[in-house]
Amino acid sequence: MGKKGSARGREYYEEEYDEEGGEDGASAGGSKKIRRAEGVDGSGSAGYGYGSASSGGKAAISGQLDKKLDGRSRIDRDADNQQLLQLEEKDVVSSVATVLSDLCGPGEWMPMEKLHSELVEQYSNVWHHSRVRKYLTSDEYSTPEAKGKPWYGLLMLLRKYPEHFVINTRSKGRVTLEFVSLVSLLS
Repeated sequence: MGKKGSARGREYYEEEYDEEGGEDGASAGGSKKIRRAEGVDGSGSAGYGYGSASSGGKAAISGQLDKKLDGRSRIDRDADNQQLLQLEEKDVVSSVATVLSDLCGPGEWMPMEKLHSELVEQYSNVWHHSRVRKYLTSDEYSTPEAKGKPWYGLLMLLRKYPEHFVINTRSKGRVTLEFVSLVSLLS
């Protein structure tokens, strides 16, 4: 009698063999009903409760290890991407601080429009095109606030760092102007 599997993959019948390879038990061709252990993902791919070279348990375990490694590498990739994003932000923040400290005196504010044009002039050929697009254009933002403000991404970044930058917003009718300064220049 060979293997028999249920439609759900939970119950299996297998022949029992003794160490010499013959059938074990009182009746010839006897089968033992065993329960297959559920996998972590509920797929039933954890293998049998005992080891068997012909059961394919090694393949199932190998598949689970591959899934775990894939999950682990995805987590590692996500962590690496997050770290790269933080490094990119620090570099942009540092560049903005340099421009502001070079062009503004104590207590002075710079219009975002002017800061944007200075950054484009000094860094658009230095920064990677994805960074230029992200912080020096409004291409990645489809909100109404971003319309006509290529510095919108930069403004969003600077708002994340209130310990370094102060942003002053003035509105006249429908026109909103943003001004930025370093905290150190205002203290």
